[in-house]
Amino acid sequence: MNLDYKCLKCGSDRYIVKTAVIPEKSPGLKIEIGTYYVKTCVECGYTEFYSAKIVDKEFAKNKKGKRYAKATP
Repeated sequence: MNLDYKCLKCGSDRYIVKTAVIPEKSPGLKIEIGTYYVKTCVECGYTEFYSAKIVDKEFAKNKKGKRYAKATP
């Protein structure tokens, strides 16, 4: 999953990404802390939440498959 996108509501490509920590309830009355990426469109305020666990896992998987060239001075 790539966090680059155009806003679904207004089509703008300007957005801010923040990290939010939100308590979650799992089965058995256990409270856990979940981390999310919150993307907000700068133009209209449309907001999306993405689970950091899934985004980070896919980023790591994609990073392993690609080779990066070293920058030359």
